[in-house]
Amino acid sequence: MTSAQAPGLHVAVHGHPNLDTLLLWHPAVRTDADAVGALASRIATRSGIRVVVPAWEDGRDLLRSVRYARQTAVHPPDQLSVVGYGDAGIAALSLAQHQRRLGIGLRRVTCVDGAADLTDPISGQPLAAPSAAPVETAVDVVASEDPAWAATTVTAWRAAGWAATLVPADQFTWRVNPSQ
Repeated sequence: MTSAQAPGLHVAVHGHPNLDTLLLWHPAVRTDADAVGALASRIATRSGIRVVVPAWEDGRDLLRSVRYARQTAVHPPDQLSVVGYGDAGIAALSLAQHQRRLGIGLRRVTCVDGAADLTDPISGQPLAAPSAAPVETAVDVVASEDPAWAATTVTAWRAAGWAATLVPADQFTWRVNPSQ
């Protein structure tokens, strides 16, 4: 693991710099950075990818982390994947929806522990209904905290033309504590 300082943002990087990049947005980085670091290290080792973990406080930090991950990637920057937990998962879905407006491209976004009552920390708004898929970004929603919301969300994304997948909670192993 290496630590780096992006402008106004502390990030930890796990894995080899020449590998594809996964941006990991986990709210527990604020309270248990070591556990999130261990998770990132496991992901990097088992998946053969570079994992960038920002120490984020708000939506501005999340956007800065996207910029950092893209600028430091060896592969094409529009091949970035983003995994977000809780409200950061809602932010990942919102980022997918707005990527063309933001001038970025994403390979895949994953929402873990999403729920209807969470808002996007970038916009401060609830997640909007997906519009037609203008890009080929894969969308995964893990059926964990609110399985009904996850299923409804995947159905809406599919109806809008996105390649969306509902991931059963018991098949998702990227947890801070592997027994979660």
